[in-house]
Amino acid sequence: ATLLLIVLVAAPLAGSIPLACLSAILLYVAWNMGQWKEFAQLRNFRMPYRVTLLAVFTLTVVLDLTVAVEVGLVVACITFIYRISSLSRCERLTDAQHGELARAGDGVQAHRLYGALFFGAVKLVEDIALQLPRQALVLDLKNLIYVDSTGIDALLDLSRRCADSQVRLVVCGLAHQPREIAQRSGWLAMIPPQDQYMDLAGALASIDPSRQGA
Repeated sequence: ATLLLIVLVAAPLAGSIPLACLSAILLYVAWNMGQWKEFAQLRNFRMPYRVTLLAVFTLTVVLDLTVAVEVGLVVACITFIYRISSLSRCERLTDAQHGELARAGDGVQAHRLYGALFFGAVKLVEDIALQLPRQALVLDLKNLIYVDSTGIDALLDLSRRCADSQVRLVVCGLAHQPREIAQRSGWLAMIPPQDQYMDLAGALASIDPSRQGA
């Protein structure tokens, strides 16, 4: 009520204020809104974050806030996709790391996936599918935190290629979200229960010829 009363009483008086005074007030407020000290903190961040902040700031000044927010959202999305893609990787396990692989011979491969398997990182699985082993393929997914629909499509295609090539596919270490989408998509149903393991040790033990003979 107080603010409404002030607006009703004082609003007509605003027309009597010289524009020079209003422009000075506008410049003072704009200068304080700049938060110039924060720009010194940019050196603590990666280059994509610096570019995003400077681009949004420049567009706000040169054009308007609406354009700056729209461009900022697009740049932030691109930066996020690039960052997540760079964190996602595939590591091929070696015989020196795991004796079971050495005993299994050249016909067995084991790969460990890290990060997120989404449309920006499906090439990791596609590369595995192009170089399938002769006998068995072990996928350690313990460090895979997220899988989207494109990623699960890549895994489905990998399973089909393994089946066509008569290569045994062994999966281990599925976390909560990857396991959930694997069940919904039917990918987990394509893998026999005896080829699903909680950890890498169990998966490698299943391909160890010495243990199978025992």
